[in-house]
Amino acid sequence: MSWGYKILFLYLGFVAIILTLVVSAFSHEVQVVADNYYERELHQQDVIDGTFNLRDLGEKPEIVFEDSGMYIHLPESLSEKTPKSGELWLYNVMRYQQDYKFEFEDHEEAYFTVPAPHLTRGNFILKLRWSQDGTPYYFEERVNLN
Repeated sequence: MSWGYKILFLYLGFVAIILTLVVSAFSHEVQVVADNYYERELHQQDVIDGTFNLRDLGEKPEIVFEDSGMYIHLPESLSEKTPKSGELWLYNVMRYQQDYKFEFEDHEEAYFTVPAPHLTRGNFILKLRWSQDGTPYYFEERVNLN
């Protein structure tokens, strides 16, 4: 076999590999964490302030798993019955279809509940952002549900 055919086979093999990569790239599903990421970036200072406010308390929310669901108990110093507003987001790291987001306003309980049907197996990031008496708070923790 002459060197011309060897170069031709090498070139055709390269083209086949590139075409395979292009086809597989189009079949891959791209997931975006948030559609409104620009608006979220504008509120990043609220997240920073909330993290510092929660750190200054010296205690963090407690996560309890039961058969009926997951309970997030607020720190004792924030457990008074003043209204709270914000959002609870259980973000699935691998599948956005299993995310759970709950927005609340005038919530007076000292805990939040994620019902058992919304809890699936996997790795999640729990993000709890709330405001109480005009003070923002933010809590984030990795949760592994088996």
